[in-house]
Amino acid sequence: MQKNILSTMAWLTVSLSATAAVAQTPAQPYPSRPVTIVVPYSAGGPVDNFIRALGQQLSESWKQPVVVLNKPGANEIIGADQVAKSAPDGYTLFAGTEASLTMSPHLYKKLPYNVEADFVPISQLISLPLMLFTHKGTPANTVSEFVELARKAKAQGKPLSYGSSGAGGIAHLPMVTFEKQEGISMTHVPYRGAANLIPDVIAGQVDAAVLAVSVIEQHVKTGALKPLAVSSETRSVALPQVPTFKEAGVKDIHAIFSIGLLAPKGTPAAVVDKVASSTRTIIATPDFRQKNIDAFSYVPVASSPTEFKAFLGSNSKLQAERVLASGVRLD
Repeated sequence: MQKNILSTMAWLTVSLSATAAVAQTPAQPYPSRPVTIVVPYSAGGPVDNFIRALGQQLSESWKQPVVVLNKPGANEIIGADQVAKSAPDGYTLFAGTEASLTMSPHLYKKLPYNVEADFVPISQLISLPLMLFTHKGTPANTVSEFVELARKAKAQGKPLSYGSSGAGGIAHLPMVTFEKQEGISMTHVPYRGAANLIPDVIAGQVDAAVLAVSVIEQHVKTGALKPLAVSSETRSVALPQVPTFKEAGVKDIHAIFSIGLLAPKGTPAAVVDKVASSTRTIIATPDFRQKNIDAFSYVPVASSPTEFKAFLGSNSKLQAERVLASGVRLD
């Protein structure tokens, strides 16, 4: 009898030890399977191209596939909503810009997601400065001259016009700031994207616009468009002859947007930190930077999760002021 009891106790001890050993076995390191990055634009655009280049490098670093999933539409809302409702495990990430993160919350009364409640910031990867430009036939050669031209045109009852890639968008709200800061009034002409806007500025049907340097670079170099100023701290590598707003003696209009990575709320901090660290290493690599950042006049950022969170907070306040001044609502 005593022998049976001792045998049973020994079996229980071995069994419990085995169970404890299994429980203490560490989880597989992240990532242990493919990671999906949702891009809220169609393939071939600046956001998609950059994220695909980054994803390829992440895949090589992590030894796991990184898949780019395009979910375009509704000012990035469709893509953002999908990621917000995904499992918080780090295997579904969102590559968003100010459009979905700091503009839409003020342009729409109701969104299917809440940036602060549904996402955890990982890193602001890069920023894309916009350039104020006009057609080659305008008599203005500087920002100050353009402002004076706008004042005279308004006084004569023929206000200047500016185009954008859509009301309430990245190319519209900075111009609202420009009008307010300089005390001028122009006519806003919204387009469905830059592809239709640029030919009309070249033809002089629209007087001005602000778009990414990479989008107008070739038109500037051929003389079809006249650049006035770039909205950034330093001049563009691609068009170094163009002054910044500050150098032109005009207050910067913060015509800039960024690409950032976010994960669903609840994603483990260790995973968030690993993604941020990996992207920071890649962006700092000279070859990657030359081919995918400098070549397009982007500005490398590679911020920490804490820094990106602070940026989103301050930028949201800026966009709220712009949306209020514009009077635009999209719902």
